[in-house]
Formats: sequence, structure tokens, C-alpha cells
Amino acid sequence: MRPALRIPPLYCPFPDHVHPDAAEIDRTSLKWLDGFGLITDPAVRGRFGRSRIGWQASSTTPHADRELVQLHADWQMWLFAFDDVRSEESEAGMHPGLMARTLASYLRILQDPTTQVPEDDAFTAALRDLRHRLEAVASQAQVDRFVTSVLGYWFAQVWEAANRADAAWPTVEEYAAMRVHTGAVPTCLALIDVVGGFELDAAELARHDVKALTTKAVNVVCWANDIHSYEKEAARSNHPVNLPALLHRRDGGGIQEAIDLAARMHDDEVTAYRDLRHRTAAGKKLERYLDGLQSWMRGNLTWSLSTGRYQQTADQT
Repeated sequence: MRPALRIPPLYCPFPDHVHPDAAEIDRTSLKWLDGFGLITDPAVRGRFGRSRIGWQASSTTPHADRELVQLHADWQMWLFAFDDVRSEESEAGMHPGLMARTLASYLRILQDPTTQVPEDDAFTAALRDLRHRLEAVASQAQVDRFVTSVLGYWFAQVWEAANRADAAWPTVEEYAAMRVHTGAVPTCLALIDVVGGFELDAAELARHDVKALTTKAVNVVCWANDIHSYEKEAARSNHPVNLPALLHRRDGGGIQEAIDLAARMHDDEVTAYRDLRHRTAAGKKLERYLDGLQSWMRGNLTWSLSTGRYQQTADQT
């Protein structure tokens, strides 16, 4: 029997908070999922009930108004449902052409939620609802920024589908560059000021130091997820492309060594973020955005340690 893998404790010295209405936000988001019928397989729906996705939104945006955190939670629910039903474990997830055609309908709705598309199903209906709700609380500049971030995520889905179709293994460097987009984290970071009830100037977001801080925060979140989800992905996928797996392929040795190295990379990125933030001059709105990045790193880690999504149970194998 293979010895159990040890997940190292990950360094994340930022405040750990959760929205006081987290439990109700989670229940409401599951009702939203069911209302649109995004998940029809009972086993998959059971996983979602244990995943605490509303708690992730409540931990990563803990200080916002309940209605805005709910919008964030429902977007997260759409992303996780898409990942399970339309992406990684689906037919489209193995065929980049089919994936691209599916995403074309989504893009049209994201750009204009009144658009009618040929594939008008549960996912397009739910996306249309989210897009209308976003438009009601965000400026046009914020909406455009969100749309651009989602485009990066959807292109990355086609790239992942091409890798599965060709049984291709990217290098660690290629993976790190694309992992910024494959996890959809920038789509959520694009909502920090929307959910926070303020608007950060585009010029502030375009600053070299702010872009570097944002990328480091994305890396921290995605690498932590790669570490905590490794065993689940290895059990459920015949082509598990993640940071520990690619480090293992590059360096050889045991998978535990690769997980330990991934953890050190995570911790080094947290340290680099912390050091750069200390040197970054920021006004009140930018401080709120950078606090939001830290809430994402800490809140995601807290959620990763409590969610049922990464646990191996009988119905997950």
C-alpha cells in the first residue's frame, strides 16, 4: 500500500476572517445552482453540497455587503459547476474544438446578456442572470474588466482541452504562466472593488507593482489549490496536470518531494508578495484592493482545509 501523502502547512500570515452570513450565503448559492439545474448527476450534486463554495466567497470577501458577496458566491458556483460538467471531466474537456464552440455562446452572453444563442441551456441561462446582476452594481469599466478576465480563463480552458486531447505535458514554466488563467482566479479578483462597493482606477491597476502583486496573489491561490487537490485529481483524472505532478515529471524522485517543493514555492511567493507590498505606495482605494488580495490568499487557504471538494470519499473516486 502506498504511504499516505503529507500536505505541508502553508505559510499565509494574513488576517483570517469570514462573512457573518457565510452559512446562509452558502445555502442560497446552492439553491441558485439547483434553480438553474446546473448539476443533474446526484453524485456530483452531493459533492457540491459538501464543497462549501459559499464559504469560500465569504472567506475571500469577508467584509462586503451580503448581496454583493452572494453575487460573488454564485459566480464561484457557476465556475465550479462548469469545471465539473463542461470542462475537465466532460467530453468538451477532451476536444478543444468543441470547447471553443461552447465558449463562443458564453462569450456572446457575457458581452451582451440580451443576446439569444443557439445553445440556450442551464449554463447560458445562469450566466445571463449573473451578467445582469453584475451590470446592476458595477460601472461599465468594471464590467469590461471582468469580461476581459473571463476571456483569459476561457482561452485557458481551450489550452487545457488541447493538452488532454494530445496527452501533452507542459513544462513547469509553461504551466505556471497558464495557471494564472486556468483557475479563474483573476475573474474573481476583478470583482474585489465591485464586491467592496468602490471603484479602483484603471491606471492604478496597470501599475507595474500592482500587477506584480496581483500575479503573486493568483499564484499563491492556485498553487495552494494544486497542493490540496493533488490526490483528488490523481484519482479522478487520467491526465492530471498540476504543479506537483509537473515538478515530479521534471525532477523525478517521489511525489512527496514534489509536493514539498510546491509548498516551498507557495511560501516563497507569499514572502515575495509581503515584501513587495511593504514597498508599494498606495492610497485608500488601492489599499482596499491589496487587502482584498490578502483576503483571497488567506480565505482560500482556510476554505481549502475545510471543503469536501478535495477529500477522497467513495463517491469521488
